[in-house]
Amino acid sequence: MKSDRLGLTMIGATLGVIALILLAVFVQQSRQHERQLQAQGNSLARALASVPVKELAPSPERPGMLRTLVGLQRRADLAYALWQSPQGGALAEVSAPGLTAPQAPLPSEPAHWFGQRELRLPDDNTRILEFHAPVMDQGALAGFVRLGYRAEGWGMDASALSFQAVLALPIFLLAPLFFVLIRREMRPLAQLGQRMHDVSARLGEGLGDEVLAPRVQGAQLDDFVRRLGEFLQRTEGRMRELESERMDTVASQRLISYKRNRVEAVLHTLPEGVLVLDGQCTPTFANAKLEPLLGATPEQIVGQPPPHWCRQPEVLAFLLRQQGLQGDALLRPASADVSVNGAVPRHLQLVSYPLFSPTDTAQLFGTLVVVRDVTQERLARDAGAEFVASVSHELKTPLNTLKAYSELLMDAGGDEAVRVEAVNVIHAEVDRMAGLINNLLNISKLETGAIALAAARVNVHDLLAGAFEAQRQNAVGKGLKFRINVPVNLGLAALDKDLMRIAVNNLLSNAIKYNRDGGEVVLSAQETEDEHLEIRVRDSGIGISPAQAARVFDKYFRADDPEASSRSGHGLGLYLVRQIVELHHGSVTLQSEPGQGSEFCIRLKKLPALYEEAIAA
Repeated sequence: MKSDRLGLTMIGATLGVIALILLAVFVQQSRQHERQLQAQGNSLARALASVPVKELAPSPERPGMLRTLVGLQRRADLAYALWQSPQGGALAEVSAPGLTAPQAPLPSEPAHWFGQRELRLPDDNTRILEFHAPVMDQGALAGFVRLGYRAEGWGMDASALSFQAVLALPIFLLAPLFFVLIRREMRPLAQLGQRMHDVSARLGEGLGDEVLAPRVQGAQLDDFVRRLGEFLQRTEGRMRELESERMDTVASQRLISYKRNRVEAVLHTLPEGVLVLDGQCTPTFANAKLEPLLGATPEQIVGQPPPHWCRQPEVLAFLLRQQGLQGDALLRPASADVSVNGAVPRHLQLVSYPLFSPTDTAQLFGTLVVVRDVTQERLARDAGAEFVASVSHELKTPLNTLKAYSELLMDAGGDEAVRVEAVNVIHAEVDRMAGLINNLLNISKLETGAIALAAARVNVHDLLAGAFEAQRQNAVGKGLKFRINVPVNLGLAALDKDLMRIAVNNLLSNAIKYNRDGGEVVLSAQETEDEHLEIRVRDSGIGISPAQAARVFDKYFRADDPEASSRSGHGLGLYLVRQIVELHHGSVTLQSEPGQGSEFCIRLKKLPALYEEAIAA
């Protein structure tokens, strides 16, 4: 009975859906019909309005253009067509049989001469869509054309109706089909219910006791329900266990993924290249630092044997030797000089470490290879060795000179000229050794932070003039020309006077040392528009190439030019100048051409003008 009600409900719902579809089709066709009327009425009204007046009205010889154009329409819903004078009088009229055109006022404003409106027929109150347009004769209004169409649009197009019928018929037929399928699917349940009822009845008849039959029957059903309940409970419990295991697995996977991503992030941020190899010497991880070192991206490295991506023979040989290692065997660190894409060669150090299982140290997971760029360390080591040799030479030379002239003094006797020359040479060599030692001490203090900048208001003109005069006196007899161009009213600056004097002295001594015979040393200074002071030291000496000029402020650096190498030096003076200037938050630059001389420029922040005025007051 319940299934019958379900089938009737489905059939009723299907009929309701078909009715809604038909209603939607009707509404759509009504709207389409009205849009067609609007398009046809507007176009016909404008066409009639453009017809000359003499051709629009009927005559005995011809029916008139109004009747002709309306007759060509052949539309059953065209109710009437009128040509009225501006005062409302009918000049020509065409209407359907038995139909009277409704009276309606004509628009008076030119903006409303073209338009449409809704009217009702006086005969049967039918809704009319009327379209009107002005008729012009030599620029003057000669009347209006009115076209009326029935707008009710009841009914349905036959072609559309047949299509909707074809569409609705399968829907209607599906309802009984669904009902039959549902009855078929529900038949086993009905059979099970009938069998349970039959079993219960047979149990009651077999005992022959109508009083006990219900109890026995109930016991059998209770046992079935109990077993079914136990099965459902066990199934539900097992499902909860599986869901809990699934959640634990997902949490474990996420935790492992998080830990792995964290470890990889750490490895990617290391300054060295890191490569993890498995037992077959195939990379399983590579960080981004390997690309500038070996010329291969992590995507090209991971999962590919080393011969496929490694183009450096020494590196490839080191990696392939990892494959034959067993247990805790280690390879000695290797070194390789590599050049990637034609760049400056780099010196790499390769070190490998075995990766053992945390729980079983006998199990080897793979090998960790660390690639370090030790180019700077190697250059620093070489430069340090060269510096020690240079300093040893710089100290040994004056010591030899001191020894020779001291012996000369002992043997000079009463020769006053020899004693004076010996004393002057000893004094110059002592100054030379003291300058070297002072530079070493100052650099050591700057690098260790032992020097505290004692900045104070300094008259830059007096500082530069004193340094210039001292260096000029030291260069007497060398055949050089000295010129100073420092304004007396040069601005003040907050400087450590002793440190800045060291920087200026080093620039002036370099200008003297690397100058040519008869050359010129010029010290100048000026204020800039951006509140800075520029101190320039220019010479007309041997100059330096642009490639070496970029390194001239590096520690221990000396140009490899033969003329520069022939002059004494230890590569610390300009390095000390840059350290002192940067300590004052300034900058030092070099402009030089080989054979044309060099010009160093120190740029410092000057004290504000208001501060200077306050000091002067």
